[in-house]
Amino acid sequence: MRLYIQNQIKNLALKGYGYKRIADILDLSPNTVKSHLRRHPATAGISVCLQCGKPIEQNPGRKEKKYCSDKCRMAYWNSHQDEVNKQAYYTLICQHCGKEFVSYGNKNRKYCCRDCYAAARRKAA
Repeated sequence: MRLYIQNQIKNLALKGYGYKRIADILDLSPNTVKSHLRRHPATAGISVCLQCGKPIEQNPGRKEKKYCSDKCRMAYWNSHQDEVNKQAYYTLICQHCGKEFVSYGNKNRKYCCRDCYAAARRKAA
């Protein structure tokens, strides 16, 4: 069995899925899943990285880790752009040129680009 499939089985088992549900998701036989999990039991205190499947030890009393490193976290989100819930879009008007622009995550922006910012600074001085 490929390492990727093994990691997927372990990850789904850690999330609480049963043999049949894991088998349906991964298009495998329930007996294959069952025998793999019996040979390689998923440990309760350890979860696996969503990107690479490496085991991650959780720190008690802290937020659950989902990725083993920043590299894996960024790789995962770059490959799953459709899952990102982007709600912080703001439509603003540039104070220099008057053009309407969209800003993500910063509702206090004044200029649409660096050129307008620089032109406004030159004009003020």
